[in-house]
Amino acid sequence: LAMITTRPHHIRLKLLIGGCTLLALIVQRVRAFSPAPHPSLPRLNRRSNPVVRTRRNDDGVDRDGSSIATTHLRARPQTRFREVQGNILSRRTINEFEPSLPSGWERSLERAIEAAMHAPNHKRSEPWRFYLLGPRSIERVCRLNADLVASKKGEAAGEKKLERWLKMPGWLVVTCATSEGTGDNAAMGDPMGLAREDYAACCCAVQNLCLSLNSQGLGTKWTTGPVNFDEGFAEAVGFSSEEEYTVGTIWFGTPAQTPSPPGKKMGLEDVLRRVE
Repeated sequence: LAMITTRPHHIRLKLLIGGCTLLALIVQRVRAFSPAPHPSLPRLNRRSNPVVRTRRNDDGVDRDGSSIATTHLRARPQTRFREVQGNILSRRTINEFEPSLPSGWERSLERAIEAAMHAPNHKRSEPWRFYLLGPRSIERVCRLNADLVASKKGEAAGEKKLERWLKMPGWLVVTCATSEGTGDNAAMGDPMGLAREDYAACCCAVQNLCLSLNSQGLGTKWTTGPVNFDEGFAEAVGFSSEEEYTVGTIWFGTPAQTPSPPGKKMGLEDVLRRVE
């Protein structure tokens, strides 16, 4: 700096220009040797806070406009594995629920149904239908079931069953829409038929729904008791038995207690067959 300030004006100007040129070359070389960002990663705005960009709003969408699925895929495979595997292995069939549904349960259920609608569906028929029951329809189903129990086990057993079922906080009935020619049992016997494909898709949808609710802190029980297939069930719920059939009733709510994982009768070595 002292050398520059003691020189004549025209020499000082040349030295400054030369210094700026040298600095620009250094910056260019540094950038050339810097690793390029991975093409699968988003380019963040330098003025934005990357922590804020990954926060999600209530609709399950990141503030930068991307979906949960996109954000999930950006995570490391090991991170994704721990999240998905942990959710699957922690799901339980819940028999006892808290009496009231928690705040925000409807949005949680809507998100779970969205997950259900992304189940594998070979024929793309989207056969699943969901019926969220209110107090009146819940009571109709409960009384129908109590009558069925009473007819076999007596009035006392029916009353006991009615009391228990009325305590279930959340009720969702899942049905499968029937296409023409797929409504009878014979159609289910065709391994390549649409009826079997649709039922399998609905079962996958129920699993997706239960896993989604589990990840949001809500427990479930998938019930397939006799009342689900009684002639009066469709009328009690509000669907046509000629156009849909019941896949199951899902009870949901906050678990009063989470049971221990059931013991498995077989291990991996018992069910995995390696075929050359």
